Amino acid sequence: MKTIPMRLSCLSLLLACSFASSAFAGDPCMDFKWNVSAEHALFAGEAKTLAVGASAAAAPLVEIGQLYQLALAEQPQVVFAAAPGKKMLADGASAGLVRFKSGAAGPYRVSLSRGIWIDVITGGEAIASSDFGGAPGCETPRKVVLYQLPANTELLLQFSGAADADVRVAITVVPPTP
Repeated sequence: MKTIPMRLSCLSLLLACSFASSAFAGDPCMDFKWNVSAEHALFAGEAKTLAVGASAAAAPLVEIGQLYQLALAEQPQVVFAAAPGKKMLADGASAGLVRFKSGAAGPYRVSLSRGIWIDVITGGEAIASSDFGGAPGCETPRKVVLYQLPANTELLLQFSGAADADVRVAITVVPPTP
């Protein structure tokens, strides 16, 4: 007689697990190929509001590990530090630049709330990204780009071809893998 309650308990457990996994699978913010929990935590917090610069000389300084809500400029008004790495939207596009300083040499992530083009610039040259990932339908973040950055260097983060006039962005140090 104990088999019926036991079967009901097992069935209840299976149904609960099924609902939990389907709810997790339905979350577009869980579709990254890396653990981006640090970035998710930043995007869940308060963002500092800042306007981008329309040139390298006017680019404001941003800090690593801080979330920013950036107001972009009209792209025709922006003087890029290097040619953007991707053909840009022309009409109505937004763009801009910010500066940041790397710490130790190694991997860094630039996380964005929108799928816009970015370049990291040093000495007038773009640093090639080493990988990228995205989660369509998610803005916390939507896109993450990985760069291998030199130590203690002031760099430019250049935005181009944005369909929107703003973007949330955070630069983070990639945690070492255990």
